Amino acid sequence: MSPLRAKAPRSREKRLDTLGAWFGPVSVASQEFAGDEIAQRIRTFAQSSNDDLLYALRILSGIRNSVTVIHGPRGCAAAGLYHTATGSNTRWIVTDLDERDTIMGADGKLRKSILALYHRYQPSVVFIVGNPVIAINNDDIQSVVEELHQELELPIVPVYVTGFSSQNAVSGYDTVLHSLLKYLSGKSAPTKKNETFNLLSVAEHPNDRKEALNLLALFGLELNIVPDDSTIELFRSAVAAKASIPLCPDAPEYLGLILQEKYGVPLIKVSRPVGIEGTGRWLKSIAAFLGKESVAEELHTRKAAETARKLGDFSLQGIKVYISLSSSNAFSVLDLVEELGGEVTGLTITHLDRLHVRHLDELTTRNPSLQIHVSDGQAFEEVSILRKLSPDLYLGDSTHLGQVARLGIPVVSLESLALVGYSGVVRLVRRIKTALANGSYELALAKAASPYHEAWFRRSHNWHIKQEVK
Repeated sequence: MSPLRAKAPRSREKRLDTLGAWFGPVSVASQEFAGDEIAQRIRTFAQSSNDDLLYALRILSGIRNSVTVIHGPRGCAAAGLYHTATGSNTRWIVTDLDERDTIMGADGKLRKSILALYHRYQPSVVFIVGNPVIAINNDDIQSVVEELHQELELPIVPVYVTGFSSQNAVSGYDTVLHSLLKYLSGKSAPTKKNETFNLLSVAEHPNDRKEALNLLALFGLELNIVPDDSTIELFRSAVAAKASIPLCPDAPEYLGLILQEKYGVPLIKVSRPVGIEGTGRWLKSIAAFLGKESVAEELHTRKAAETARKLGDFSLQGIKVYISLSSSNAFSVLDLVEELGGEVTGLTITHLDRLHVRHLDELTTRNPSLQIHVSDGQAFEEVSILRKLSPDLYLGDSTHLGQVARLGIPVVSLESLALVGYSGVVRLVRRIKTALANGSYELALAKAASPYHEAWFRRSHNWHIKQEVK
């Protein structure tokens, strides 16, 4: 049976044995994932965490000429602020459910909201995003979708986000991609392929997409970018493409998998194109599929030499680095730091699953004692780890930078930095040079008192991470 027949995809815990809580040496993680079954972990306390609604909106905010209805209480509107923060020009509203709506049902309010949005903005597609309240009450979204789809002759896509079906927020990506494929791509594989190649880009920096386009243009490919900055027409075209090229092997994994299994679009297995050698591997994997190995080799040799000239004699030799990023980015930046001569002393990633086994095995060979911390939003654990490791440099997103800087550690935010390709190496090195040359910000913050009690720092870093008992 096609997985698209279901309302939502299977959770990542069931598909990929995804862990959202873990701490220990990489060698132990590698050994655990070598087995057939992974013991799930839970947190007995969490300081904060993302949920799948936030991840879902990251994708929906990039679909052009769309409107999004967040069907839930007004507090859920806070999640929609991601649309504004990312500079998206898509429209969104919240249906503002109250106590009566949650008891009696809110089908009428949802219908009224969609009609108002349609007449005001004339969108190409309407997305209805659920939440825990809707999931618990089992509100009948589907009947509204079918009724208004016929009345307005407009694609209306329900996205069944629940907030509790998975412990890992990254499942929100899978939920949205499942709905986009189910409602926009057609029920069967097309009989004729088009001339395009899909570039699978999920919540990527616009400059990262631009860099990938520039590199792939040298192969003479006609690219169809989905889902970032996409349209419903591009999604319909994606099922007839010659192949799919992911910019990241993690976030768009479900999209590439379904396109391959249901629609016969081959998925080219690649690593993330970050770093000089990482970008070279990405290009060579694509070239092997196209039969253009010599083009990739010549391009990599030329670009690597250009990048080396721009970097000059820069080296991270003797610098201890801690990395805290989304999983795929973290592993690729780790390779880049080592490529630049630095030593990675620890790693915090958002989740860990079978998509990362190759990285775990390679790291076990190079540095088996490297500590891996799996968490999404647990600053109190990360600060405790950093106090013990005392790295010289911290590379991460903006979430915990303030807390880390209070430890007197130079920080570099990678949240708005384009890392993909050869130019990404140059951008990162410039940021690192600035951070290492001027530590006055961190020295000033280090004078402030820690928000955490000393009693917490005396406990083990995984104090609140327990093995789930079934």
